[in-house]
Amino acid sequence: MKRMLALLLAAVLLLTGCSSGLSLPGLEEEYVRYQDMAYERPDMDALQATLAESCETARTSKNLNTVMEAIYDYYDAYDWFYTNYDLAYIEYCRDTTSDQWWEEYEYCVQYAADVEAGLEELYVALADSPIRDQLESDAYFGAGYFDYYEDGSTWDETFLALMERESDLIGEYYDLSAQAEEAGYYTDAYFDGYADELCQNLIDLVKLRREIAAYVGYDSYVQFAYDFYYYRDYTPDQAMEYMSSIREALSGLYGEVNASCAWDGGYGYCSEKEMFSYLSTVTANMGGAAAEAFGLMEQAGLYDIEYSETKYGSSFEVYLTSYYEPYIFVDPTGYDLDKLSFAHEFGHFLADYACYGSYAGTDIQEVFSQGMEYLSLCYDDGEDGLEQYKLADCVSTYIEQSAYACFEQELYGLSEEELTVENVFALYEEICRSFGIDFEAFGWDCRDLVTVPHYYTDPMYIISYVVSNDTAFQLLQMEREEAGKGLEKLEEIVTTECSYFLEFIGEAGLESPFAPGRVEQVAEDLKTLLR
Repeated sequence: MKRMLALLLAAVLLLTGCSSGLSLPGLEEEYVRYQDMAYERPDMDALQATLAESCETARTSKNLNTVMEAIYDYYDAYDWFYTNYDLAYIEYCRDTTSDQWWEEYEYCVQYAADVEAGLEELYVALADSPIRDQLESDAYFGAGYFDYYEDGSTWDETFLALMERESDLIGEYYDLSAQAEEAGYYTDAYFDGYADELCQNLIDLVKLRREIAAYVGYDSYVQFAYDFYYYRDYTPDQAMEYMSSIREALSGLYGEVNASCAWDGGYGYCSEKEMFSYLSTVTANMGGAAAEAFGLMEQAGLYDIEYSETKYGSSFEVYLTSYYEPYIFVDPTGYDLDKLSFAHEFGHFLADYACYGSYAGTDIQEVFSQGMEYLSLCYDDGEDGLEQYKLADCVSTYIEQSAYACFEQELYGLSEEELTVENVFALYEEICRSFGIDFEAFGWDCRDLVTVPHYYTDPMYIISYVVSNDTAFQLLQMEREEAGKGLEKLEEIVTTECSYFLEFIGEAGLESPFAPGRVEQVAEDLKTLLR
């Protein structure tokens, strides 16, 4: 997972310098080791002063260079804030028992909405600039860029207060989740002691988020999230129809896979050294961009894959913008499946490395990560069991993530009266069972929606795993048809400047997951590969 923040679209070419060709920094350039990156609590007074100066310059100066310098001043302050935000987040995730890092992370979370509001405030000022025409030239922001900001900022005091309330509720979720894990993750004590309270926290978030969407003129929070956070060029209705077709085409195969031994290949013992060796071998065999990015990751220590009982139970990659370096965090299980988790996050690492910070849309970002998982199977030293595991995982991704995403969209459609802990658990169980998820056979608790952090921290993210998995699977199909073809396609698309998924699919010459018959074809291909 690439952890996503609620970022507004910025002047991405100015921020990243990313081009359409593969242009890599190279190890001959200087880099900063992670251990030498010193966290500094963001000085919010200084940041606000920078914003005020930048906005004043934007509204009054007729000198293009002066205005651009003012823009970059706030961009630098913005990047420095989020770099320290991510450093605090990484350190907290490395040791969730640390009060110091929780306080620093909580401090940054508290002010994140203000920083986002500042970015929009700057763009509102630029919309009133006397040299707006020059700023909207192709060399800078592009024609019509500031049209959206002519009516003022979305981030007014009311909207900002709503977003801060959301941050507070997410903070409560983290507190409750940590307490629940201390009771014993996925045990009776975990669910009996904390599931209802965690579910109520989610209900409170649902109600608040619908209030946020309504405040900015949306009838549906789902559509608001699709637009505001993910810039999707497909609709929630299209997603629901797609997930329905997955349920019909793949639920039977899902049952067969779970009754087979296909999963066994992911559950051999795997040490940290073996996990690292796997990705080292894969990237060396791939060569090119992958090998170079891995070299930077290794030499600069831009990863944490150690086992620890105090680590946060998730894996992610972040881009430390002020250092122009990505960072990988993996919470390992001790099984071979950790190799794929590492490969997944490295796919994000590669994209950020190649673009000096990729700004591709969320759905597209997950193509890179899942694509690296699939291609790693073709460039390792022949771990056939792991390949069968990944193919089983592919089926599982289609079914389980679709079930989770379907539940989430329906959850936000419940009435105020229907939003009770009992009803939410019942809806989750009903939808999961309709997709063929057998809680009894798996030994799962039907209240385990409270173990899915995306519902709390990244609403409407989950559908990204489904649509991107379909696209990433095409890379494996290409590689199986002709050695090197899938890797060539990954290197071609990893520097995309596209924010919109379907537009990206078209430009890449790949098939849309929504294309008629696509899901049925995937089902047939997976049946063949799993024989």
